Amino acid sequence: MVGDWTLSLFAALLCLGSGLLAALAASEFSNFTERTLKTLASLGFVCLALGGLAAVSNLERPSMILGVFANPASRLFWEMIGVAGALLTSAAYLAALFREADQTITRVIILLSALFAFVATAALGANMVMSWRPVLSSYTLMIPFIGLYWTAASLSFLLACELEDADGAKARASSFAASAVSVIGFSAYIAGLLANPDTSEAGQQLVTGVLSLQFWIGCVFCGILLPLAAALLRKARKLSASVGLIGVFIASFLWQSIIFDIGRAAWHFFNP
Repeated sequence: MVGDWTLSLFAALLCLGSGLLAALAASEFSNFTERTLKTLASLGFVCLALGGLAAVSNLERPSMILGVFANPASRLFWEMIGVAGALLTSAAYLAALFREADQTITRVIILLSALFAFVATAALGANMVMSWRPVLSSYTLMIPFIGLYWTAASLSFLLACELEDADGAKARASSFAASAVSVIGFSAYIAGLLANPDTSEAGQQLVTGVLSLQFWIGCVFCGILLPLAAALLRKARKLSASVGLIGVFIASFLWQSIIFDIGRAAWHFFNP
């Protein structure tokens, strides 16, 4: 395979792209202008397209790609179906906008697109859960992915509100709730590691060890504190929201990388 970094890139682009599509759905129902809708749709499509390309490059051989779609019982199947569905429906949404289709049609399409994107994001986190590896056996490790996706959606909607000169109170409240989900997810996962003698060493590596810099700066600062600051700032809101989205991208990339690193260490140093 090309390398774990391509899957980390996929995770980051998926969380960001899925969040953009969720914000797009909210913007569609807020009756925002076509310029804003086209901007969000285009950005979401590009993120998912690049993420899908990164994922496919990791699989390398066409037989492996076909094998994924031939196994609906796997979480990877739903991950790929979600990405493919989100790409097709977001492209259809853009086409409908340019053709000036009825709003009922565009709303149905973007709801389907946001749903496909959410399925892909949830499957991404669930796919990392491996019952035979103690450090990766808890579903709490997927909660941060949901929190980061939600944060991306909130900041994207806040950015859309700023483009429309609309009230962003709901977007800011949503950002606070999303950050709370991320905090709960990170805390629950680390607490579970530390509470188990077989995985306590891995938990310590996250809190104070070799992975602590990636975790505290990459995940906590970039994924929680930076987006919160972006939601709270009263000046340069467009810039701050954009910076917050970059923080979400970095946090998603590093959280996926941490899972790979901690899983690899567990494979070598802990009993399966």
